[in-house]
Order: sequence, then C-alpha cells, then structure tokens
Amino acid sequence: MTDPVVGAVIVQHIDELEAALRYARRSLTPMLEKATAAIIDERRKIYGWEGEAPTDFDDMLWLAPAEWRMAGDADDEFDLYLSFATTDCIDGEEPDTWVGHFCGFAGATIRFEFATDAIGQRDWKAVLRAQTKLAEGLVDQGFLCDPKTGELALRIPVDREALAIGFEDNDLEAALAPVAKTLDRIRAARALLDELVTAIRKKSSFRPVSNGG
Repeated sequence: MTDPVVGAVIVQHIDELEAALRYARRSLTPMLEKATAAIIDERRKIYGWEGEAPTDFDDMLWLAPAEWRMAGDADDEFDLYLSFATTDCIDGEEPDTWVGHFCGFAGATIRFEFATDAIGQRDWKAVLRAQTKLAEGLVDQGFLCDPKTGELALRIPVDREALAIGFEDNDLEAALAPVAKTLDRIRAARALLDELVTAIRKKSSFRPVSNGG
C-alpha cells in the first residue's frame, strides 16, 4: 500500500490500534515479564547459579555460575555473565511492544547476551579475536559470536502461534519453554565458556593498574 492509503487505513482503525497497543503494554507485557522471570529464576536455582530475575524488563535479568565471580569481589561482578536482552528491528528501531520483541516483529529478537565486568570492551573484543577455536566451537553450537562488535549471544526462538495460544489460555509456560531450553544450551556449553573465563582472567591480569587521575 502507498503511504496515503496506509494513513487512511490507520485513521479508520485508530480505535482498534490504540486499544491494542494499550492492552499489549498494560496486560500482555506484565504477563511476559512474570513468566520469563519465573522460568529464568527456576533454571538459576536448578543450576545453583548466581543471578537476579526481576519481574520488570526495565531491570536486568542476569545469571552466572558462582565460579565466574571475579576474585576478591564483594559485589555482583563477574568475569563472565549472561543477561536477558533484545535486538532491534532490521530498520534499527525498537518494536513498540514487548510482544513485538517476542514475536520477532521486523527482525527483532530476544536472546541471552554475554558480557564481562573484568575488562573493557576493547580487551573483550581482543579476547574473542584471539580465541579462534573457542569462538568456532560456540558458533558450531548455535551461538552468535562477532569479535568485531564484541557480540556473544544465543537467540531465544519463540513460536508466534504458541505464544498466541498461551495468551488465550492465560498460561505462557509452554510458549516460553524456549527460554529454558536456551539456558540449557548455554549450560551444555559450559566447558567452552569456562575456557573463555580463563582467557578473560589472563587478559585482566595484564591490565595496567590505574592510580587515578
């Protein structure tokens, strides 16, 4: 459709569109937040990992084995940790709703991303570049790994039809099962990730100590 036609259709259906957006934000998003947090926290307890799973997507949902904690750290800082995250649409914009993220609207995704508190972004990219075989092993297991951008992540594939049924039944457990399965895949790759932690620790041990100023 041409832009003028699209504009006319929007005006004609503005009541339905506004009502749908409000419902998605005020009703569907809280359901997604609670269900996602519950699944992540359940897996965290099963694995015996550290982490937080708040029922608000504006807060960080993160996980990490206790063994990845930075040496001598008194706070929640880790040599490697994963967090629940999203990617934008292919045009660089965010979906207007969290339902859009979960349904993959215009290329948007939900995923688990990896990061470190031990070294800066430049050193993080250098570690990924240096660990060629390790990176290849993670890619072979379905991870996204790009040393140029520092990306290390695993996408969570949610089926749109299953999610629709979940909302209809007021039960998202089955629809969001891929969240748990993705975490299981990450746990299954623990040996490779432990190697990455070792590489990060070696890199961090050679960082110059700042005296301030």
